[in-house]
Parts: sequence; structure tokens; C-alpha cells
Amino acid sequence: MNLDGQSQCRRLTVSPDPARLTEIRRFVEDVGQEFGLDGERVFDLKVAVSEACANAVEHSGGQHHPLEVCARFYDDRLVFEISDGGDFRLPGARRNARRDDRGLGLPLMVALMDEVRIAKMRGGGTTVHLSLYL
Repeated sequence: MNLDGQSQCRRLTVSPDPARLTEIRRFVEDVGQEFGLDGERVFDLKVAVSEACANAVEHSGGQHHPLEVCARFYDDRLVFEISDGGDFRLPGARRNARRDDRGLGLPLMVALMDEVRIAKMRGGGTTVHLSLYL
């Protein structure tokens, strides 16, 4: 499914800094409320987008590229696109490492959203698409 050009993007661009995650969560909350989502769905959306952004900040290796969050409104769904300048890498198995609660971002996104897609971009960078259907 190609979503490009089908809906206007409401965009937030920030530096890839963990301190900016609060601003991103506020943006997501505003968009969710504007789209008419109830409180529980807005919360799920904030958690999923925040996880995608935190992963981009921590793991993408694209600290010199901005983090872009784009919200696209459709008749039947709301799609958030999180883009960064780094390359997506699947988490490696950590042998002899203490098990902690880290590494749950992607499973959490999948559990909370109706659709999750991760795309490596031509020329570098990664975009995560998080869809919430009505």
C-alpha cells in the first residue's frame, strides 16, 4: 500500500534528543484529540509513537539528522510516520547479558497499533509507519 501523496502531513521536526520526547507526546495527543480519538486510543498512540521515536533516538545512529513525525489523516485511519536519518537494525541477541525490560519497543508498538511497517529509505534513513484504524 502506498500512502505517499494521499493525505496532507501535519509535521513535527525535532533534534534526535531524548529531551524532545515530551514535545512529541504533546504533538501526538493534540493530533489524536483533533482526529476524535477517545482517551484510551490517544494514550496507546502516544506510547507507540514515543517508543518509535525513542528507538530512533537511541538506535538509529542518525544523531546528525532530524527526527520527523508526520501525522496523516484518512477517512478510515490515522497514520503516524516517524523518520530518522539512521539505518534500522534488528536488535541482536545479547549473550551473557543480564535480561532487563529493554527491547520491548517494537512488540509494544505491534500490540498497540493496528498496523506497523518499517521501511529502509533509499539513500539512507528509516521510516516507521504506525496506523490506527477507525
